[in-house]
Amino acid sequence: MLETMWTRTGTLPITVRTSDAQRREPGTVYFTTRPGGGAGPRTTVGWLIGVGPDGDIVLERRFDGTSQDVRCLPSGKILFSQSMQGIIYEVNPDGSIHAAWHSRDKWIDKPPPLRSTELPVNHTHHTVNVMPNGNFLLLDAEVRSFDNWPSDSADRAAPRQKASVVGDVVKEVTREGRLVRAYHIFDLIDPDRITHGSFDNYWHHLGFPATNDWSHANAVAYDPQDDSIVVSLRHQDCIVKFGRQDGRLRWILGNPSEWRDPWRQYLLQPDASVRWQFHQHDCSITGPGRILCFDNGNFRAGAFEMPLDPTQNFSRAVEFEINEKNRTVRQIWQYGEERAPALFGCYQGGARRLPKTGNTLITFGGLCFDKDGKPAATHVGMRGAARILEVTSEGEVVLDIEVDDRAAAEPRAFSAFRADHMPA
Repeated sequence: MLETMWTRTGTLPITVRTSDAQRREPGTVYFTTRPGGGAGPRTTVGWLIGVGPDGDIVLERRFDGTSQDVRCLPSGKILFSQSMQGIIYEVNPDGSIHAAWHSRDKWIDKPPPLRSTELPVNHTHHTVNVMPNGNFLLLDAEVRSFDNWPSDSADRAAPRQKASVVGDVVKEVTREGRLVRAYHIFDLIDPDRITHGSFDNYWHHLGFPATNDWSHANAVAYDPQDDSIVVSLRHQDCIVKFGRQDGRLRWILGNPSEWRDPWRQYLLQPDASVRWQFHQHDCSITGPGRILCFDNGNFRAGAFEMPLDPTQNFSRAVEFEINEKNRTVRQIWQYGEERAPALFGCYQGGARRLPKTGNTLITFGGLCFDKDGKPAATHVGMRGAARILEVTSEGEVVLDIEVDDRAAAEPRAFSAFRADHMPA
């Protein structure tokens, strides 16, 4: 095993601190990175990076526009998204473009990318996933108005308000651009339930000014075992499952506070092992009844509860096992809470179970720090970094990649949405 074995001294501040080729999952890790965050003007550039078995950078491809999700496909190609630009690319391992898709409304007044396929999506955001039948699972968004919506997540007695609220829409779409199904999160769970993140201004610069960010879906996965869909709702501090054919809610995994009837009956009941996830990213199916996610941990409290100070907080990967018949859940694995010092990534992030070794690839995507170097609960105005770890089931680190330019005279607050793995 080599330590601090490779440092990028040119375009990007990437350091491969550890790469144990004998214990790593055979293959290449791919991730996207971009500067900017909320520390200044929105960035207009991003990179797709590949790190090989020996810790060497095998791909560094720059793209105009912000980069976001990345998925390694069985075909050997790589999907990645540029949500702000409304583009999804399928690229070869050398970074050359094989195919492209664009969201309908983002390109309504200008010519789309060459040979790109139009998608029936207005605001494709965060993630792109692929089902066994080849269809895409995408996230769109919609606005609804409410006359008597909450106005404060800290004060239950605050007066209600008229509000414009953004909710997510999950869409199954063919590669040819045909809409198969759409599922509206507003119609799935309580539209009045809020958390500490539900008033964020995320959508203000994405076509929905003066709105509240109620659900903020950031991941969607397909479960072939029972033809269902699982979605991570960051600003509801929960993961939900619903039927693909009927769209009916199956269960809610997350903090039980502030859920009303009839949704309360869908809450999974925890045993003593469970520590709830908060503001999570990147849910995935790891086996029958098993869910893995990246628990960002923001606030670690529900609405009207006292948030945890960011200097005391942590992020982690966590795996739950669900008994759907009994509607119960237990925690069966986690990595991150025991670290000293902890890594607290208040935004972005991912967790992916690797099939041959059973290792877990974890992306601490948005590590944020104030001017004194203390962990922060927001990326706005802060310095940023990212850390990508591959850990064994026992929590031993066999790959450690750092993206960090905080020592620069003018740091650019790099982050990484999530990493994925391509088998050798």
